[in-house]
Amino acid sequence: MTKQQPLVIVCDPQDTNIAYYTEVIQAMGAVCLATSLGGNVVNLVASHQPALVILDSQLDEPDGYQLLNLLKSGKKSKHIPVLFVAGNLSERKMCLYDDMFALVEVLAKPINEQHLQRHIRHYLEQYEYRMEIDALYSEEKADPIANHEEGILASNQCGQIIFANYAAEQILKASSAELYGVYLESLFEETCTRVKSRWNEHPVAKVTAGDQILQVDKAMLWRRDGEAISAKFAAVPFASDKGIRLLFAFKQLKDTRESKDKLAKLSQVDHLTSLPTRSFIEEHIDRTVLKAGITGYYFAVLSVDLDHFRYINESLGHDRGDRLLKAVADRIYALVRRDDQLARMEGDEFVLVLSHIDAPENAGMVANKIIDRIREPFLIDGHEVFTGCSIGVSVYPTCGDDANILMKNAEAALSRAKAIGRNNYQYYTVEMNKLRVEQMQLEYELHQALEQKQWRIQYLPVTTRDRNKVVACEVRLTWVHPTKGEIPLEAFLSQAEEAGLAPTLFRWLWQQALNRFDQLPDDSKAKVRLIMPTSPAILLQEGGVDWVINAIARVGLNSDQIFIELPESYYTLRHSQHGEVLNELCRNGFNLILDSFGTGFAPLNLLKEVPYTLVKLSESFIAACEVSKTDQAIIKGVVDMVHQLGIQVLATAVDTPVQQTFLEAVGCDWLSGEAIDRDLEQTPQKLDDMGIFVFPG
Repeated sequence: MTKQQPLVIVCDPQDTNIAYYTEVIQAMGAVCLATSLGGNVVNLVASHQPALVILDSQLDEPDGYQLLNLLKSGKKSKHIPVLFVAGNLSERKMCLYDDMFALVEVLAKPINEQHLQRHIRHYLEQYEYRMEIDALYSEEKADPIANHEEGILASNQCGQIIFANYAAEQILKASSAELYGVYLESLFEETCTRVKSRWNEHPVAKVTAGDQILQVDKAMLWRRDGEAISAKFAAVPFASDKGIRLLFAFKQLKDTRESKDKLAKLSQVDHLTSLPTRSFIEEHIDRTVLKAGITGYYFAVLSVDLDHFRYINESLGHDRGDRLLKAVADRIYALVRRDDQLARMEGDEFVLVLSHIDAPENAGMVANKIIDRIREPFLIDGHEVFTGCSIGVSVYPTCGDDANILMKNAEAALSRAKAIGRNNYQYYTVEMNKLRVEQMQLEYELHQALEQKQWRIQYLPVTTRDRNKVVACEVRLTWVHPTKGEIPLEAFLSQAEEAGLAPTLFRWLWQQALNRFDQLPDDSKAKVRLIMPTSPAILLQEGGVDWVINAIARVGLNSDQIFIELPESYYTLRHSQHGEVLNELCRNGFNLILDSFGTGFAPLNLLKEVPYTLVKLSESFIAACEVSKTDQAIIKGVVDMVHQLGIQVLATAVDTPVQQTFLEAVGCDWLSGEAIDRDLEQTPQKLDDMGIFVFPG
């Protein structure tokens, strides 16, 4: 029977590089399968099960980093070794995803051919061992070792490790290259003082030398990072032509979730992030207050909260949300000093105590570093996730002299940071306590408003630039507060989202707004065009798009009659599922509007990636355009750019004739607002272009 040659898959965007790899790989007795398209690699690896993947960092859509993350999170590909080729050893993303590279070999360009050959030779050898051991498991009708949760090591007659499967790498926190040649006996010792191996005297060697299997239900093994783990193992004699004499199969023993939670509570450690919890950090702050009172130095308490984590958690799922929280904790921890203390409070909130700062403004410098670091993308199971954070800062002694006050004031400053747009930090001031109380009161009143239906829905006409045609209705929601009067949606939307009320609120809005059209004659219904505000909280829930489709079908409207407004902040959270939601809406015929463009963090390339019908200008620019030449220039620039991309522009809240004239002059295609309403009142025949207008509140 002819021996099958091992396969190496190469993914590189340059044909000259592919030719080079092919020559080297074939000279080493392996087959090379090469592609320049990253999108093909995951399926190729899953179907061919190669000995090695050589992956270049400089790929497009997905890039090398996203592709590596997909390979290492795929059930059929995670065990395949990857040789990652980077432009240099200091590529920014390599530092960003350093945890992902713990078990991945990296080569920097230009490649040292001897290093390349050494790596390829090692993984071809590992592949041969894997095939040999797989054959044994196949005879026993077991799954191949690649899919085993158990770690499997193979050693030679001297007791040196010559093979490690993927599970063993994961458990021991070491790559197969790092484990190669290490004596098996060293796994059982925290510190070894002797230079020469005594493998033949080790109990594992003695038992297996007599062709007996040794099984141990609980033993202590030492990982590469110095941590001890509890494991059960079986040592099995194994004779092969390639020099394997012993198979060592082991599995880490894990505590149950209940015992973990119990231990976490007792030890004041969060089981997810391994950070201290609230009770610990409160005690730590009180101890720091005592020290600072003696030494006279400043220290700061930073309350850090992820922006829009609720949406991310709902759309990615709680398991991935947990992994994001752990990654966030790791990034913050990497930025702080040894004497500083980071803790996880609850949910997506962290507290950082800067133990000794020379001046209060130093805390702001640290806060800025954290914001910049968290703003960079995370890779979670192949999803590139973007988020941000808001930070509140309180400084001892000016902001309080005990843990309770300092933490409360940091949270008040955090509330202020979120209220003014997120992704920033704020120092505590006395006025912020009043703001925090007001926000808590607002949240309580929002719950009441939902129960008591304290809402008014308006249908505002939208006209074309030449004022000759009414093209749509803009649906507006106003909170009719019993004491404060009318409050526009923009003034309480953020608080509703934070409180988790957005899904309930927007589902009610859609149902009520659409109900007004249910009884219209078909000829009038066909003329309806609705601009509907929405929240990611609806769309990102499971079945969210189906719910929207069913809501309009129930009243006899078609999807192409609906223009869905999506806030620009939606794109600060972007990952692949968000793109899938947008594509699903487009496939079903909905029109998309990018809301409040120019004030958030949506990247410009989204305007070409997503088939928007309209871009809606930020109302803050429109309000200021009468007096601010800067805002006029911004509006004109946005309109020109958007038109170049073939997208129309919507201007709402056009309240004065001066605003209307300016916006029409710079080319805004659709307009709505009080100025438009007054114009239509003078020429009511324009309302005949649609079968309905204008519903009373």
